[in-house]
Amino acid sequence: MPTQIYFNNKVRTLPGAYSAITSGEQNSPQNLDYGKVLIIDTGLGAGFGGGAGSNGTLAGGKDAVYKFTDVDSFKSFIKGSLFWKLSEALFFPYNSYAGVSTLYFAKAATTAPAEMVFATDTTGSVSIQCLDEGLIGNGIFTSGHLDKGYAFTIVAGVNDPAKFILKIWQGTWKGDHTDGVAYDELAKAKTVPILVIQSPEFNNLQTLIDWGRTDKAFGRRFKLNPNSAILLTGVVVSGDVTDYAAYSGATGGTETYDSLAKVLEAVSDLDYQFILSDETTASEYTAAPTSTIKAHILDPDTAFTKTLVIGGEADETGFDDGIAMAQALNSNQVIVVHGAVNLSSTVLSSGIRVFPPIYHAAKVLGRICGLQPQVPVTNKQIAIDGLVHNLTTKEQVKALDAGMLVTIADQFRGGFKVQQGVNTLQDNAFLFNILGQSFSVQFERIKAQVNRELVINSETDLLNDDNGVNVNTLSPGILKTWVETYLANRVATPAVDNLLISFKNVTVTRVDDYYKVTYGIVVNNEITKIFYTGFLFRS
Repeated sequence: MPTQIYFNNKVRTLPGAYSAITSGEQNSPQNLDYGKVLIIDTGLGAGFGGGAGSNGTLAGGKDAVYKFTDVDSFKSFIKGSLFWKLSEALFFPYNSYAGVSTLYFAKAATTAPAEMVFATDTTGSVSIQCLDEGLIGNGIFTSGHLDKGYAFTIVAGVNDPAKFILKIWQGTWKGDHTDGVAYDELAKAKTVPILVIQSPEFNNLQTLIDWGRTDKAFGRRFKLNPNSAILLTGVVVSGDVTDYAAYSGATGGTETYDSLAKVLEAVSDLDYQFILSDETTASEYTAAPTSTIKAHILDPDTAFTKTLVIGGEADETGFDDGIAMAQALNSNQVIVVHGAVNLSSTVLSSGIRVFPPIYHAAKVLGRICGLQPQVPVTNKQIAIDGLVHNLTTKEQVKALDAGMLVTIADQFRGGFKVQQGVNTLQDNAFLFNILGQSFSVQFERIKAQVNRELVINSETDLLNDDNGVNVNTLSPGILKTWVETYLANRVATPAVDNLLISFKNVTVTRVDDYYKVTYGIVVNNEITKIFYTGFLFRS
């Protein structure tokens, strides 16, 4: 059989000369996003939230992992709780500097939706389920005021007063912090419910049923329960709506926090870099859910390198416990942030509100995510108005030795800055140990970014080639050139900062049906200290 040659995207069999002109430049693999954070609600957001739990009724699993790229969308989704406030810290950690680029949210709960039912005495009923499952769907009232959750009213038509309009409302109270003040500092009684959606004018239940089945705006927030049905003619008259002039609240929404394993299964192949723990009691770090999440991120089957960020102890009295916490966690993939913080208040007489270490951790994490991986968070400022625990110099040294991240007053610029970006790795005498692990958050981010970009770019550029992939179409030489091109694209120059200082020794070896690629890199690690020595001379 004549020799077959793969050339210019076609198998060539016939004798003859062939020619093709292709690009001599290797397209640079894309530089991937580096500021993606996952929050798993294991109970902190109870009573608030959006969407379904990981074990929901109308959604669940991967479909119950929600993605946000701006703070307003997340706030609208979450509706309240400390998470509402944490989103500000994550997206806006310091002045106009960028924070997280993408926020994923999942609720580790079994949830059922609340329902709103409009029923007549003789012609049937329409039942509307809230896609925001759990307790947040239930209409909660104070003296007739809709505080949170959903409710509906029915009013006379505008174009045809003989017909009716069904309006669905949502309460806007954000919940109170531990100081008794709402997270947005707007008292419950002063909140104004918002009109979410309204039906077309109707005088027959069929119009409402058709609206629920076909209207896309309705479908984004609600679902028509299949048990909605018409009896007889379905005609609606004024006597049928008398009881619905005032709010009629949704009921039946439930939530039980019991589905962390299902969340972790759903996000096992999700591309993100950090998990912000929702634990607010530092003593729980050795128990589930923190221990479960830590085991998950250290599992080799979990895609890419993840870092767990935890708020530690709040004040000076808990400082030594925070040290013990960092020492016990002992991982280059876990960061512990010490100390509660002060924020200014417009309603409290003191002018100050205290937020727990998780808020502090969110500020630091937002600052990290807004920086390119090679840019250290060390000495970077965060937007807070004070520290509950202002560490002494000895305490700063002790925290650094134990791998506990702290914020200190910036005596030269004013404000507050991260002392040094460190994780809880206890083998921290050198920049990186024999296992290639480092106490430096910046160093670990660079490692993780190189790994992610090699894997994702290889999948998209090489392994998904429609014309292959085999030894002929992906030769060792092509792969070596591709890797060298990627690494060269990530080497810093005097004009452009980057992940690496240099690379060397790229080798490609074929074994059966796979390639082994090895290479050496010099990481563009942070510089944290400068020492000056002056020498005196006689004139």
